[in-house]
Amino acid sequence: MMKPIKLSNFLMLFCQLPARFRFYIRTHRSVRVIVIVFLTVFYCEFLHYYLVLLWCMWPSLASAGVTGQTPVRAMFIGDTHILGSDAHWFDKLRREWQMVRSFQASMLIHSPEVVFILGDLLDNGQVCSRKEFEYHVKRFRKMFSTPTGTSQEIVVGNHDVGFHYMMSDRNHDRFKEAFSVPPVRLVTIRGVDFVLLNSMAMEGDGCNICHEAEEQLRQIKWRLKCLKGIEERKFVSDICDTLEPVSNSRPVLLQHFPMFRESDKDCSTPDAPPDDEKLIPFREKFDCLSRDSSKMLLEYLDPRLIVSAHTHHGCYRLHENGAPEYTVASYNWRNKKAPSFLLAEISGKDFIVRRCYLPNELTVFSLYITGGILLLVSLVIPTSGRRPMALTSSNKLH
Repeated sequence: MMKPIKLSNFLMLFCQLPARFRFYIRTHRSVRVIVIVFLTVFYCEFLHYYLVLLWCMWPSLASAGVTGQTPVRAMFIGDTHILGSDAHWFDKLRREWQMVRSFQASMLIHSPEVVFILGDLLDNGQVCSRKEFEYHVKRFRKMFSTPTGTSQEIVVGNHDVGFHYMMSDRNHDRFKEAFSVPPVRLVTIRGVDFVLLNSMAMEGDGCNICHEAEEQLRQIKWRLKCLKGIEERKFVSDICDTLEPVSNSRPVLLQHFPMFRESDKDCSTPDAPPDDEKLIPFREKFDCLSRDSSKMLLEYLDPRLIVSAHTHHGCYRLHENGAPEYTVASYNWRNKKAPSFLLAEISGKDFIVRRCYLPNELTVFSLYITGGILLLVSLVIPTSGRRPMALTSSNKLH
């Protein structure tokens, strides 16, 4: 019959573990290799994401002196570009792992109330088959799943359904069915109104989808106008009695394309495009909304804040109505070596926005190179055969 292990013996064995570990590190090169490889990979592919994201915390309206209504905490990302079946398997695996780790780390650290994804969810959604589209949608939902208490709102991008000339009814309808996204919609979260817009429907050529978008914009325009009339105690049309009221007369506008601008020459945020790209002229309806569509949106909606994506680089601009526009950079390392996203606190009248950064891919590569150097050094260091005192025969347990 085996004798039961005494508690004192168990504690002594436990206390010997560090000495045993150091002994194997000194005497076995293979153990050194395994430990260094494990620690390097664990830090670079898991822990590093949390440490970087911990540096970026929520902006605070309260700290800025704004009190009253509890603000909505919103996170904005764009251009995730989930790769299709034609992409190289390693590129696909690497980029998706980076995005999943970053997004899930943010869900744990920041716990936003709502996540807005501003288009180009997929990389080849405009050309893939129905079967492949459904497969990519499932992958997207798995990668960017949100915890209980965090909602998710989607904006359509040109890689999801195609530019206007490619945006067939088939492409539009299947994306609309998958994510419940009409050309224009008004989303209200605790008294804060967000207008989500299909940028490709702003062509102005009278197509079916464009006509639907313009009609929805006109309805929202009247709802906003009615509230503004009530706020300013002006004459209110009889049509206002038939419309569903809104919470704010100036909503937050979310879209994939930026508002019209000639180029990125005035963009100066840390995630702005490189200098050699800033002067490249923008093409209306491809790189940004047309001048006419931008003017119409400012007139119809009079937004107090605009958030866009599409260019894969960050930008900040101020429009003639006083509304700032934040362009969020791509969330995919394939498009941006140092991706970024936005955190915002938004109340009925005020807002504050902060730009946050994901791990820089060059930093991760540098960490791997450092780990490789340590690995080579560990192989050069000679092994030692001396056993630690805790493991010698005179100290063995009886």
